[in-house]
Amino acid sequence: MKSIEVLRREEIAKSMETSTREYLVGELQLPQILEYIHDTDVEAGITSYQQWTVEKPHYHKVTTEYIYMLEGESKYLDISNDKEYHLKKGDFFVIHKNIIYAQKSKANTKLIFFKYPSGNDKVQMDNPKELGTWYGAW
Repeated sequence: MKSIEVLRREEIAKSMETSTREYLVGELQLPQILEYIHDTDVEAGITSYQQWTVEKPHYHKVTTEYIYMLEGESKYLDISNDKEYHLKKGDFFVIHKNIIYAQKSKANTKLIFFKYPSGNDKVQMDNPKELGTWYGAW
């Protein structure tokens, strides 16, 4: 019989001390510190950047990602459309499947994300030379 499942604040905080990203729920294929809640339909997690961080260009073949900015600021470059989005604390946004994007985040940025459907479908792209300038500038 199913019951309410809980991840305690202390467990989450401890895992985030040494990790920038921990999944709270999903059907994970990669190991992580936090004991997560298993679910085959959806993934949810927390990302916390203590330092300036960049994410190389990538896209998701199947999943759509829903993101809420808890703290800080990030810029996302939609490479498919050559459009930049500057997102701040309190903003909510969606990245649909097959959108190729890069990301850079200021120190102390924290977000919560949800992916539907669940699954590790991330496709890494080569870093175009012109992104070097984009990564370096705010």
